[in-house]
Amino acid sequence: MGVENYVNACVTERMGLEAWGMTSGDMKNMLALISMQSRGMLVNVAIDGTAAPFWEKGKEVYYTRFGQLEMSCANCHEDNQGLYIRADHLSQGQVNGFPTYRLKDAGILSAQQRFVGCVRDTRAETFKPNSDEFKALELYVASRGNGLMVEGVSVRH
Repeated sequence: MGVENYVNACVTERMGLEAWGMTSGDMKNMLALISMQSRGMLVNVAIDGTAAPFWEKGKEVYYTRFGQLEMSCANCHEDNQGLYIRADHLSQGQVNGFPTYRLKDAGILSAQQRFVGCVRDTRAETFKPNSDEFKALELYVASRGNGLMVEGVSVRH
């Protein structure tokens, strides 16, 4: 379950409202608020117990090559981290700065929206936000940032 799923559980079960869209303005505003309130806290994502099989699935997605370009997340964020891709600095593949305000999009993007863009850029059919694949990938990538401080809402090109 990702943060968006927790938010929607609260919205529907406690507030009695319709679920927010995973990439709706309300959802992204709430993600930004949660991130700002968490700024400076250390990332501490559990990957054992019931989370372990989802973490393994996320790791598999991270290292799987997709699309016509046959690239995996690791090809950019491990093999080429610190270099540039189209004038944007390649990160080490952590999500402690998400959601992020992306100048190119003039708006807030969630980690899963960025995943959609990355997979699309490999010229592959992408998974949808809130898919099991992207939830597992977000868990794996979040765990790569264990010990780092939450920095969201960050700003990127």
